[in-house]
Parts: sequence; structure tokens; C-alpha cells
Amino acid sequence: MAQSQTMHVEKLDFVNSIVGFEHCRYFNLEKVEGDNPFFILKSDQDPEIEFVLASPFEINREYEFEIGDEVLAELEVQSSEDLVVLAIVTINNPFANSTINLFAPLVINVINGISRQIILNGSDYQIRALLQPAQYKGDEIHVNIEP
Repeated sequence: MAQSQTMHVEKLDFVNSIVGFEHCRYFNLEKVEGDNPFFILKSDQDPEIEFVLASPFEINREYEFEIGDEVLAELEVQSSEDLVVLAIVTINNPFANSTINLFAPLVINVINGISRQIILNGSDYQIRALLQPAQYKGDEIHVNIEP
């Protein structure tokens, strides 16, 4: 699965909750201002719950996985262009110690807002893959993952 889509919805409905946050189903998604790859996902039910997200495809150009037919049906996907995949980022101090969860990405239908987290069982992707600071070259963002 590749990715270059833009978001058309801001309200998201996680039909299967984010692991560990079962009490939160509805979220708002906002792009972080500035020249960076980050989004903020805020819970409608619990104002204390928010996540930093980024596209795993911008972090790891070789990142790929398949989404099963059951998940596609649950998200009411009509076309692959309806989907955006984001991953949860943990910001640490210093920033060079920040990580991204490549093992459990969030799959979002940008047309209707139906979303879910999927677990990539059997993959080699890490829950805490090291996120290095972005390197800016023109309009492109280059981010590296250390093994």
C-alpha cells in the first residue's frame, strides 16, 4: 500500500478502538502547523487523550502491508484512494529519541471518517522504531529510522 492522499475529514470514528484507549471512539484530527509531517489526534470523549501522528510512509519509504477485505468492508472503502495510514509517534526529550509505532498503524477512510487501528502480526515492524529528526531538502521531508 502506498500513500499520497490528503485528508478530507477531521472527525474520525474508530469502530474498533485504539489499543489501550477502549473508552475513546470519536476523535478530531488536525494537521500540526508548519513544515512538518505531524498531525494531532484528540479524543472527543476524554480531553486528556491526544496522540501525535505521522505518515509511516514518509518515515520509512519501504513500509508496506496489506489490508484485509474484512477491514476494508468495516471501513466502507470504495477505493484505495479513500485511505490514509498514520502511525502514533511518541515525542521524547531529546527529540532524537522519539519513536513511531510501525507495528500498529491507524487506517482512516478520508471520505467518511471511519477508522481503526490494525495490528501487523507476523511483521518485523517495531512498536518503538526510532524516529530521527526530519532533514529538509527543498519541499521534501526526509526522515530516517534506525534499525
